[in-house]
Amino acid sequence: LKCVLERQVGNQQNWSNFSSQGLHTTVNISQCGFVTVPTITTAMEGHWLHWRNLGASEVFKATTSSFQTYIYLSESASLQSRAAELKWNMEWIAVGYTC
Repeated sequence: LKCVLERQVGNQQNWSNFSSQGLHTTVNISQCGFVTVPTITTAMEGHWLHWRNLGASEVFKATTSSFQTYIYLSESASLQSRAAELKWNMEWIAVGYTC
């Protein structure tokens, strides 16, 4: 059993817009070496407005090598640049088997 904790800083996050009010990111966990899909818990931190987001704790399409998250913000803006500007970071912990 292996436990991995990581923090992806905003400029490393690779956010992309998925609607006028949402962001999407795929997190690469292939370096962890999981042989079964791990249990993944996520959280978002930042300097401002991250508490107004929806979806930061939801994990989509988890595999042994990646997972996705979708973030919805109730105000429309250039969210991709906003995420970096406001220093939104995705933190995650994955627990799973490596053998």
